[in-house]
Amino acid sequence: MRLNFLAGLIALAFFSGHDAASAQSLASDPTLRCPMDQPYEQDNPFARILRGELPASLVYEDEQVIVIMPLEWDHPGHALVIPKRPVRTLFDMTPSEMGHALDVARQVGVAQQRALGSTGFTLVQNNGRSQHVCHVHFHVIPNTPRATQNPVPRADLDHMAERLRAAFPRD
Repeated sequence: MRLNFLAGLIALAFFSGHDAASAQSLASDPTLRCPMDQPYEQDNPFARILRGELPASLVYEDEQVIVIMPLEWDHPGHALVIPKRPVRTLFDMTPSEMGHALDVARQVGVAQQRALGSTGFTLVQNNGRSQHVCHVHFHVIPNTPRATQNPVPRADLDHMAERLRAAFPRD
């Protein structure tokens, strides 16, 4: 029941306020990097991380998702929840998969609060528009002081991943 509720919230947030005219204007927008009508790209960075071809600073992993640190951030502790299945957009995910990803994002928020003293977090998920990697992922951005780093040194990513991993809920 809880997963159905979470999936409904995602669908509501995604579809609310988008009609055919706004969808048309979005399609012509230059920030549209991952058009939704394209096939999944097996060589995208997240697919390569999942296959072990690229390094990642791992916070959490289960049978459905991984949580890693992004290569750049505006707020230290920013993390990405990435489904293991090759899914390009939310349209490619099942309601159960969406619910699980959101539950893991909630747990990341708890870890951010415990490890960093974050007073909250922002959850961001793009579909086509402003999506830089064409594989579904959820940004969990903690309410920490702004400290932009681009790129973040690997040692700092690994250290932050360890801090979040140590604070990750065990429920």
